[in-house]
Amino acid sequence: MRNQYPQRIFILPYSILLTLSMVLLSTSCRQTATPRPEGYFRIDAYPACYSPVDIGTISLHINDSAMCIIPPEENLDNALWRNIVYPRYNATIYLSYLPIDNNLDQLMAESIELVYRQNVNTDKVEAIEYESNEEQLYATLFTLSAESATPIQFIATDRSQYLLRGALYYDSTVKSDSVAPTLHYLREDIMHLIESITPATH
Repeated sequence: MRNQYPQRIFILPYSILLTLSMVLLSTSCRQTATPRPEGYFRIDAYPACYSPVDIGTISLHINDSAMCIIPPEENLDNALWRNIVYPRYNATIYLSYLPIDNNLDQLMAESIELVYRQNVNTDKVEAIEYESNEEQLYATLFTLSAESATPIQFIATDRSQYLLRGALYYDSTVKSDSVAPTLHYLREDIMHLIESITPATH
């Protein structure tokens, strides 16, 4: 009878320890999901190398890494089109060359209306004027809100022969944070395009 008590004293702590171990093991396997911020791949800029492209009566420079495509509806309604495609960015700059025939005011009004029609918040349109009397070039670069379908647009004209419209579109729905670096690169290319406009040599 004396030997039973020491045996019971040994078994009781062991059973408690075993129970505690099972509880700890079961709780340690449960993981709490922690939301993490979305990550985006790094997108490097294209090299700053440009070549001339003619459209109508003018010549302009586009990035050598982009492709200049003439769409099938070329010459529709006396307008000329060029699509400047950036494969790495999944983006396209759509250019529309419109000849002026005593209708500059009408073309300007329609172009500005198109800019604001595409913008989600008209209070967030930033317009930068560019003017070169020597080159007879007058342009406005529009930066729209990030949520807009076309975040960058521009209008360029010599006020006598042509009006050139440009609009940047991404080929798929994207988040503004993910395209912020490419918007910076493309804006630089578009500014270079505008400043490079000269009369065509042909």
